[in-house]
Amino acid sequence: MIPPRSKKDKTILVVDNEPRIIEAVSMNLELEGYQVSGAGNGYEALQKLTEDLPDLIILDVMMPEIDGFETLRKIREVSTVPVIMLTVKGEEIDKVKGLDLGADDYVTKPFSPKELVSRVRAALRRVEMPTPAPKTEIRIDDSLSIDFGRRKVVVRGKEVHLRPTE
Repeated sequence: MIPPRSKKDKTILVVDNEPRIIEAVSMNLELEGYQVSGAGNGYEALQKLTEDLPDLIILDVMMPEIDGFETLRKIREVSTVPVIMLTVKGEEIDKVKGLDLGADDYVTKPFSPKELVSRVRAALRRVEMPTPAPKTEIRIDDSLSIDFGRRKVVVRGKEVHLRPTE
């Protein structure tokens, strides 16, 4: 089994057209031990996606030329990298749009740097989780079978009904 990579081996791409936001977010992530790169617009983000292969992207919505929603749509055409939207667009319709387009999380500005870093850790944890074993049926012998997908146990041809414990 390959051990999980440490924080210092993880690269976070911060995409925002405001350099001070990139600097502030980068500083907080670097203090946590992450490698950070920045991009000032969606086109630059798409280029860095293929060149740097980031482990996670923090993406602003309100950017000139190509907005964050369109950037996210293009990211999802080629990658499953976790994306956290970070934006002033806090209306429910915007959050739903971002999540439906494939964002893993949605944080509105102004934001808590500690909360954002915690959300980054949570998103990266989900990515590192092992794939669950397929739910299958196991036949022990002619008299016993267990169907994990249907949550059913059959003994000598009869389904066993478990009583809930109190």
